[in-house]
Amino acid sequence: MGWVIAAAAVLLVLCLVTAATPVTLTLRVKYKQQKQDIQVTITLWHLFYKTIHLPLLALDEETGSILAREKTESSMGKEQEKKVRETPEEMRSQWETIQLWLRHMNDLRPLLFRFLYTWKINKFRWKTRFGTGDAAWTGLISGVAWSVKQTTGGLLSAVMKLNCSPEVSVSPEFQRRTFESEFVCMVTVRVGHAIITGIRVMKHVRGDVFALWKKTRDERRREEAS
Repeated sequence: MGWVIAAAAVLLVLCLVTAATPVTLTLRVKYKQQKQDIQVTITLWHLFYKTIHLPLLALDEETGSILAREKTESSMGKEQEKKVRETPEEMRSQWETIQLWLRHMNDLRPLLFRFLYTWKINKFRWKTRFGTGDAAWTGLISGVAWSVKQTTGGLLSAVMKLNCSPEVSVSPEFQRRTFESEFVCMVTVRVGHAIITGIRVMKHVRGDVFALWKKTRDERRREEAS
């Protein structure tokens, strides 16, 4: 009987540890001298991480496809690199599928917003330096850029918990043409909140995800036929 209690205690501890596990997502986007670098990092317990780099984006003029070279690295020392191609048809199909799913899951918005509010923004930095070569246009665009950044920061703080002081700046260059920008956003969420939200979503759709997928597929076929 003792081993049953011990096994149950170990299982309970594992569940609690898993639920309390913090997952940190970091998005870095940098554009400088016509070179861009997109980096997404997933970190567990500040020890284990996986980073995905999208340093190169190009447009295939013949097919209209977007080409990307994706590079991944992890704390385990593994590095991989592969080429990704997305055609306009594939991107349109994916977007239409997302729209159909959102159409059927409108009632989940309060649940999803509640889940987002458990996310904590630990770092928010958005710096831009630009110039158009024309002082008047540079000043005008500078004001618009400030408005966009302030609005973005306000929206994020409305749906997530802001645990940092946002670093936002716009540096206009009135005498030359240039564009440099860096965006960094780090958010943390606990695995337990994601599990609970997943259970609630499954309960909302009554676990019949296949039926929802089939309904989405049928609607897409009807739209394509019409």
